[in-house]
Amino acid sequence: MYDELVVRRVIGAPTVSIFTALANPEVHATIDGSDMLRGAIDPKPLNGVGETFTMQMYQPALGEYVMENTVFVYRLNEEIGWIPNRQGMEPRGTRWSWRLDAVSDGSTGLTQVYDWSGVNDPEFRQAAGFPRVTEQQIAATMSRLADHLGVPVED
Repeated sequence: MYDELVVRRVIGAPTVSIFTALANPEVHATIDGSDMLRGAIDPKPLNGVGETFTMQMYQPALGEYVMENTVFVYRLNEEIGWIPNRQGMEPRGTRWSWRLDAVSDGSTGLTQVYDWSGVNDPEFRQAAGFPRVTEQQIAATMSRLADHLGVPVED
């Protein structure tokens, strides 16, 4: 069994446009294909490793809650990712990251990696039912991102 889900699409926008959107937590709820994100709390664009942002969340089994996210990778227009943890708790071992590579002047290969390999608590693994999102939900996020930017997405 793999402990990560990797999805790649080509988005008809330059890397700088896509990276700018991904580095803005205010955009996240708009593009979220899992429909868990409700909105950013005190949204500010992300500028580097170690920065944090918080998101209002909802899942039927959990109700409303808040996730705190810490940026662990930030390479301008190339890669951005964060480690989420439920507010007031330590991180449980999951990571979300986005990798961008220029396909042409106006298109970007966009890869999202959802990694739960760091989840070491067997009870949490069982209860959480990894992966928590599907490939289809990640692809939907990419489609919503393309819609947000007003550009096409390819499979």
